[in-house]
Amino acid sequence: MILAVLVDLPEHNPRVRRIKSVFEDACWALDVAPEFVDVTSYDSRAGRIDTVPTVYVYDAADPYGEPLAEHRGAFTADDITGLLQRGAALA
Repeated sequence: MILAVLVDLPEHNPRVRRIKSVFEDACWALDVAPEFVDVTSYDSRAGRIDTVPTVYVYDAADPYGEPLAEHRGAFTADDITGLLQRGAALA
């Protein structure tokens, strides 16, 4: 089982709402619960990024360990679907 995490700007940014929607739809299509982390939060997963948005895929048993797969920068639903499939294959 995998966990998908989108690390991005604070949610009040209008761009984030569109990106979040694409991410959520791709996750739910593969029955993966999406998680969101704001870059200004104290979540340790936000501390390792240098590009927003960044999507990490973790083994659900180790949600703060090393990511199984990641995507940095702009993405499409197909990009996220491929990322989730790669992560699931490695979990």
